[in-house]
Parts: sequence; structure tokens; C-alpha cells
Amino acid sequence: MAPRKRSGRGISFIFCCFRSSDHPEITYRLRNDSSFALQTMEPALPMPPVEELDVMFTELVDELDLTDKHREAMFALPAEKKWQIYCSKKKDQEENKGATSWPEFYIDQLNSMAARKSLIALEKEDEEERNKTIESLKTALRTKPMRQFVTRFIDLDGLSCILNFLKSMDYETAESRIHTSLIGCIKALMNNSLGRAHVLAHSESINVIAQSLSTENIKTKVAVLEIMGAVCLVPGGHKKVLEAMLHYQKYASERTRFQTLINDLDKSTGRYRDEVSLKTAIMSFINAVLSQGAGVESLDFRLHLRYEFLMLGIQPVIDKLREHENSTLDRHLDFFEMLRNEDELEFAKRFELVHIDTKSATQMFELTRKRLTHTEAYPHFMSILHHCLQMPYKRSGNTVQYWLLLDRIVQQIVIQSDKGQDPDATPLENFNIKNVVRMLVNENEVKQWKEQAEKMRKEHTELQQKLEKKERECDAKAQEKEEMMQTLNKMKEKLEKESSEHKQVKQQVADLTAQLHEMSRVRPRTSSSL
Repeated sequence: MAPRKRSGRGISFIFCCFRSSDHPEITYRLRNDSSFALQTMEPALPMPPVEELDVMFTELVDELDLTDKHREAMFALPAEKKWQIYCSKKKDQEENKGATSWPEFYIDQLNSMAARKSLIALEKEDEEERNKTIESLKTALRTKPMRQFVTRFIDLDGLSCILNFLKSMDYETAESRIHTSLIGCIKALMNNSLGRAHVLAHSESINVIAQSLSTENIKTKVAVLEIMGAVCLVPGGHKKVLEAMLHYQKYASERTRFQTLINDLDKSTGRYRDEVSLKTAIMSFINAVLSQGAGVESLDFRLHLRYEFLMLGIQPVIDKLREHENSTLDRHLDFFEMLRNEDELEFAKRFELVHIDTKSATQMFELTRKRLTHTEAYPHFMSILHHCLQMPYKRSGNTVQYWLLLDRIVQQIVIQSDKGQDPDATPLENFNIKNVVRMLVNENEVKQWKEQAEKMRKEHTELQQKLEKKERECDAKAQEKEEMMQTLNKMKEKLEKESSEHKQVKQQVADLTAQLHEMSRVRPRTSSSL
């Protein structure tokens, strides 16, 4: 059955960070309902010619990094309105040309704060000042003109400064508002196309962001999950998120990937608003992981990832979350269960069933056995079972690792593409199913060629013997032919001789006949004369 493409229906509401089906990007709207309002003022300078104004206004709009829809709305404004907006924006830029208007200031501050790791020796005022500085950076990344501030911040490697600060934090800093503000800076940087591309291109940015899930600060966790969920929407971002979660598994010493998320989803903090906020962000992230990336088209990939969550016990936790009776959280829970029901129904149709109990080892074994019975694969299936029985069953040692290896190999057989690409972040490095299968096919082909070569060798021997027999027969026929030719030549010579003699006799008969005829004419004359 061809994989069914997962539609985008219902996807837009599950992401807390960016409410759009397109790639996450910042939006600026005029006035009232805006996240960034351009306040106008009466211009003190006369308006330049329209052509010159259009050039100036285009530069301003380019700096704002607007979506195509909002760019069109801006360019559709009357010339007088464009001039008011341009003068208002330039006035704001002139007024803000202090030290805090330049990225160098914030980068120096970040490096200084990172060098002073501990908050223990800091006064409360100092902590507030540090947080105020980082919050100011967050605002600048979100509102300053892209060419003037964001581009220079990127060129000066400001992202690495933020990431280094995140990596060097002690426990007190990690639990403080400073941590939340730092994640907010990254979120603000990703709110435009240039910053987002820079963050995604950084070799360790998503991994470092994921490390912040270890904090107990709920606002920080929510901000991290919003970023990670949004990254799942960007081409190539989904696998980066899975790699980051695998990195976090090692960083936090998790038994399995996503373990911390399920624990946080199940854990009660006693603070309703914070608790619902965190659990909503977790469910939003989980839905993004399941529905984006390879999961858009591949049913097997969605089943693969969802089973990882099911094995961690997410379904009983979801049932428990219904008790919160929060409409926003319920929408995310409904979305999870809707996709699960659709996928499991489609999967069951492969076996002409309505439902498959994936918690029942007996049913899954029977389905597999029935599917392989009377096929060439069945002996190998029996061999797998036989060798599984031979696997060591000690409670200590590497027993679990053997089964983990077997599990991961089978997973890769299922989810790797025809080109050998793994949509998940597999811990099996350089394990290409296509190459392994090709080796097995080549091995089988070599065996077949050997068998065919042996068969051809026997056939060659038989043909050689037949050829020798035919050669002997040909020699005999040639000898017989030669003898017949000799006899034929003799008979030909005799025939030619007899033919020659026959001609002579025939000539003699002709001569005698002529003489006789002549004599017959002479005789009547003689009688008449007498």
C-alpha cells in the first residue's frame, strides 16, 4: 500500500511558537492589532519625489523582513502615509542611537556575564541588571532593523556568545529568569528569516537549546519547547530536533529518548496555570514531532515515533490530563488521538483488520507468522525465533544491549528510505540497510553463479563428449565419402569411356547406314540399264 500523505488539517493550532502553516517568520502589522506597530508622526521635512520615496521606503520594508502579504499591504499605502512611516521609523532610530543600539554592547555584556558564572555572589540588584540587559537584547533582536542590528549581531557571532553562556551556567543561573531571557533571545533571533537560517546552520545550537529542558523553570521549558516545535516545521529542522533529543538523552542520562518530556507531562506542580502551560507546550511539541518531517508522508515513520511515546506510557498520562478540563490542552490531546486512530486504522488495513493490539505480543506474533507462512521468508523467520531463544537471558551484563541492537536494526529496516537515508537520528552510525541488503543480494548472486557455473561445467563436459563422438562420426562419414568419391570417379571414367565407345559405334552405324542407303540407290539404276 502506498504511503498516505499526512494533510496539514489541524496542524496550525498545535504550535505555540509560530501560528502559521508556513515557515516560522516574524510578522509586522500596521497599528492596532500589531506585534510591531509603526507609529506615525507629522513629517518635519518635505516629501521627496515619488520615485525617490519608493526607493527609501523599499529599504525600510526590507529592513523589517516582512512576509509577502504584509509587504504588499505596506507598498499599497498612499505616498503621504509611506513618508510619515519612514520619518517616524528614522526618528526612532536616531533617538535610540545609544550604546544599547549596537550589538557589540550586548555581546560584550554576554561574554562578561558568562565569565562570571555564579549568581551566589551577586546582589539582587545585580541579578536584575543582568536580566534587564538580556531582555533589552531580546527586544532589540525582535524590533531593530534587520540590516542595522540583526545582521551585525550574526556577523559578530552573537549566537555563539548566547550558546556559550547557556553551556556555562551554574544551577542558580539555570533556574533564574536570566535563563528564560537567553532562550527568549534565540527565539527573537529566529523570528526573522536570516536569524532562523543562522540558528539552524549552527552546528550545536539546537542541541544546546535542548539542554535547557533540564531546568525546573517552567517558563524556560515552555520557551524551549516552542522553539523546538517551530523548528520541526522548517525543511531539515525535524531531524535536527530528533538529533537534539538524542543528545539530551545522553546529557540528562535518560534511559530512553523523550523520557523527561513524559515525566514532566505526568508530574504535578500544584500550580494550575504553570502546569497547564507546560503540558500544553509538551503536547504541542509531541504533535509536531509526529506530524512533521518524514511523518508528513510516511505512515511507518509516524508509527515508529508514536510507539516510542506509547512505550513510555503516554496514553495513561493523556487520559489523566483530561481531568484538567482545559480547552486549549484538550485540543492538543484530541489532535494526538485523532492522528493515532487514523494511522492505526490504516495500518490494520494492511492485514485486513480493523484494529491491531500492539500491546499484545501474541497477536503481533500471529499476524507476522500468518503473513510469512508459505513464503521464502518463513525459514528465516523461524531462524530468527530460534536464535532469539538462544540469546543470553542474564539479568546483568549486556543482555539488554543485545535486544536493543536487534530492535534498532529492525527499526532501520522499516524507516530507512530506498536511498538509505534515515529520517530519524539513529545511534547506529554508518548502518545503511540498502548496502547490507545489496551485500546479501550479491552473496546470493555469487552462490547462484557458482551453482550455474557448476551446471555449465557439467553441460560443457557432456557437450565435449558429444562433440568428440560427432567428430568420430564425421571422420567415418568423411572416409566413407572419400571411398564413394573414388568409386564415383571410377564409374565416371568407365561411363566416359563407354560413352566414347558408344559415340564411335554410333558413328560407325551412321556411316554404314549412309553406305547402305547409297548402295540402295545405285542398285535400281543398274537393273534398269540391263
